[in-house]
Amino acid sequence: MSFELKTDFDQITNRREKIESEINNFKNKVEARFSEIDAKRINEALEFMLKIHLPQKDRVDGKPFASHPLAVAEKVMAMSDDPDLIIAALDHDSVEDQSDRIFVERINRKNIGSNLHFDISEATKEKYKTIFTAWSFKEIGELFGPKVKYYVENMTNHDFNSLADNLNLNGEDKENFVNKLYAEHVEDIMNDPKLFTLKLADLSTNINLRSLDPEGEKYKTLKRKYKSVIEAIIEKLQTIPTDHLIYEKKGEITKELEQVYQEQYSK
Repeated sequence: MSFELKTDFDQITNRREKIESEINNFKNKVEARFSEIDAKRINEALEFMLKIHLPQKDRVDGKPFASHPLAVAEKVMAMSDDPDLIIAALDHDSVEDQSDRIFVERINRKNIGSNLHFDISEATKEKYKTIFTAWSFKEIGELFGPKVKYYVENMTNHDFNSLADNLNLNGEDKENFVNKLYAEHVEDIMNDPKLFTLKLADLSTNINLRSLDPEGEKYKTLKRKYKSVIEAIIEKLQTIPTDHLIYEKKGEITKELEQVYQEQYSK
């Protein structure tokens, strides 16, 4: 079988070396905290995440993208002992960003169409995005179970930009439309305690814009995207019940969000 994606293996090795200490620290925490069976599942999800995300373009702060899901999983582990939630944290961006790679992994793992050769280009990825996405969720579910699949599906952002393009929206109108749909997506997530925990961990690693130029367009775009979402989350935190998964950490989480908001979003 030879479904292929262009891959720079030297670059992958270099990126892994940059975050090797974070990877090892995470593994050590997992080994110390979970049963042998659960630790094996989490570490398998970790290696899957690295295989999918290490080929991905670095984040705007220059770090390998894989550092983000690793940081999110660390934050989730600080709030929950649920191995499925930690696995979902590791793989929460995999389908949204790298569905073509997951598709290739699945096709090759199952040896489907063994006489075919198919080099997946960016144009091919865009053309067959719906298929790649559906099969990627299928692969996540088969590898890690239905709960993980549920969490990843609900954490995956919809392609609001393509919808806006089809509606012939552009500029400020497009941005406002996309941001409002994203905010509603987050609002839905907040109704599920475990998804809310996962989204909090994700957002807390994304909303800090200190590594960006305050005068740059990227900074301004992200500030407009996250401002109302942070406000809604802070408000939601005030009303969570005492049996909520993160109730005991509510004050700590709120304080962290409020500090970032005051420093970077209130002006």
